[in-house]
Amino acid sequence: MALRTLKFIVALTLAVSVGVILSAVTDVGAQSTGDPEPVDQSLSSSPSQEARERINELRRNEFFYQSFGRNDPFRSLIGGDFEAALVNDIVDMNSAKLVGVMWGNDDHFALVEDGAGFGYILRVGDRVRNGRIVSIRKNALTARLSLYGISNTVVLKLDKTEG
Repeated sequence: MALRTLKFIVALTLAVSVGVILSAVTDVGAQSTGDPEPVDQSLSSSPSQEARERINELRRNEFFYQSFGRNDPFRSLIGGDFEAALVNDIVDMNSAKLVGVMWGNDDHFALVEDGAGFGYILRVGDRVRNGRIVSIRKNALTARLSLYGISNTVVLKLDKTEG
């Protein structure tokens, strides 16, 4: 069995070497006879050379984006400068006072004043310090606060004092 495999390998090697020698002789013979027809390089190029040529062809293509009269697709959809919310921008419900409630068919919101006298407009779902607004009724505002894992509900009622 080993002798048969060895004979096969020797025969295969011999066939490949004869093929290489014959192709080299025909190329040299064509060049020495002064054959006016040039040898086609694409037939004798390796796959790596062909791949390199294709890549270079793709690199030669240049694309330009003409943006005149069009919206820039790379511009941010949201314009302006963003600032982080400061602690003072969020209402502290423990020192707040409900000033008024605006009620309509589609929307309702509460007017709240903090301990320093600053006014805020709040809707359901808005953030307050340590929590969110849960509900707004015609005469009250309810917020759910959570501090150190303890939930607390704060209800601000509208004062009925009219001057």
